[in-house]
Amino acid sequence: MRRTLALLLSLIIALAVFSGCAKGERPDLKFNSNGEFKILVLADCQDGEKPDGRMMDFITAMLDLNEPDLVVLLGDNVIEGGKSKFRRGAEALLAPLVERGVPYAYVYGNHDDEYGMTKEVMTEVYESIGDCRTVDAAPDIAGVGNCTIEVKSSDGSRTAFILWMIDSGNYDSVYGGYDHVHEDQLEWMKKTAAEYNADGVIPSMVFQHIIPPEGFDLLVESTLPAGTDGTKAYGGKNYALRLNDKAEGYLGEFPCPPTVNSGETEVLASLGGVIGVAVGHDHANAFIGKTGGIDIIQCPGASFASYGDDMIRGCRLITLHEASPEEYTTKIFTIAAFEDGAYKE
Repeated sequence: MRRTLALLLSLIIALAVFSGCAKGERPDLKFNSNGEFKILVLADCQDGEKPDGRMMDFITAMLDLNEPDLVVLLGDNVIEGGKSKFRRGAEALLAPLVERGVPYAYVYGNHDDEYGMTKEVMTEVYESIGDCRTVDAAPDIAGVGNCTIEVKSSDGSRTAFILWMIDSGNYDSVYGGYDHVHEDQLEWMKKTAAEYNADGVIPSMVFQHIIPPEGFDLLVESTLPAGTDGTKAYGGKNYALRLNDKAEGYLGEFPCPPTVNSGETEVLASLGGVIGVAVGHDHANAFIGKTGGIDIIQCPGASFASYGDDMIRGCRLITLHEASPEEYTTKIFTIAAFEDGAYKE
């Protein structure tokens, strides 16, 4: 009997390690004793059931180097059709996190459901792997996986920060081009923010795949006619491939925002406490700029299975500070700087 009980206990522990604890049993995310909370952002991993070893070695090294409190997959995560293949791809991508017990969250990108997989089925798979924190909190609004994730204070007594996971969609079936955050999502955010902020504003940050249209506010306007090589027209203006003085970082391609401006940035600024919106989608860009009172935090692509730019292919680390949440710090780590098992500055 004792041997049987021991075997059952071992099986339960093994299943917990593989599948993660039940949602209600998972420990709170919280600022550490130094008042920091570190988020490792992996955008556009965009690989299949056998992901590129260079990317996986890099992810493993970043986990060990930075010891993040949370990893966020910023869309276009696993590109694989069929539930079995998708599961193998998700398990392979998440294996370094599961092995280290690192919690993760995710949002969907424009490519995630292009290969015959629905977001609902992908969500079931993610929820069964490791310590997944994304849930579909509002199934009646546009997108899948819209939710908030709370970060508690270092003493665990209060909610000190909110992380918004927002599905920015894939393609606009009416106007063409990329999709946008829809009105019902914005209304849900207004309602949810009002509930959180009823007794005082709680700082927050948004994570989504597609950059808002205001990303172009961070580029230099071109004096050349629209259609001139090296420029891009958007929203009635023409832009050069160069950041203006509102932003800093690396710009390797023009932003690819939605065709429709749903007013998301204005809404975010009105919610109270929203510091910035972290985005992926544009693999060759890694910059930060402020527009409309909101930081746009562009994260580079990590994939070798899709296009990229070796100058910045990698990840972004965002460190939140409990004492001064509006003064977060961030750093880009590039795969090119990772050699012989070590990261070289």
